[in-house]
Amino acid sequence: MRSEDFFEILVRQHSDMLTAYLRGLAFDESLVEDAFQETLITAWNLIDKFDRERPFGPWLRGIARNTLLAMGRKKKRYRHHLTELMERRFDEQMERMEQQPGDTFAEQMATLRDCVARLGDDHRHAVDLVYIRGLDSHLAAEASGLPEETFRKRLYRARLALAECLRGKGIFSEAAA
Repeated sequence: MRSEDFFEILVRQHSDMLTAYLRGLAFDESLVEDAFQETLITAWNLIDKFDRERPFGPWLRGIARNTLLAMGRKKKRYRHHLTELMERRFDEQMERMEQQPGDTFAEQMATLRDCVARLGDDHRHAVDLVYIRGLDSHLAAEASGLPEETFRKRLYRARLALAECLRGKGIFSEAAA
């Protein structure tokens, strides 16, 4: 199979995962879009060096993580979103998600969707605005008609509830809260 065809198939299979990963680290839709494009360009340039015996997702996330770090060093306003701790924790959780049964990212995310569905309306709405629609906290707060600090607290509580639900389902470790 040609490298171009191989790459196209892999990108189609992993684009949702990559977007979720970048949103989890960056929290800023413009940065996510830029990092997504830059990650794919870098991956394309390195595809001949990719070991086809290994999984593509972790390799692509590594490129994305390095891309975000480089972008964070260049843009001061993104630095606070790109801490080492956040990267390490999110990487660990994505690896756990990949170990769940299912052939596609969508199937692997069924457990997460179930936990989101169990959230209260306010928390589910906050998660939807930030992680599904890709709004930053300022715009999401505005859309909710809430002060930004109130919205951030609501989103924080929603994340805690999701982590607890996922921990109960064996996805998150105790240390990952």
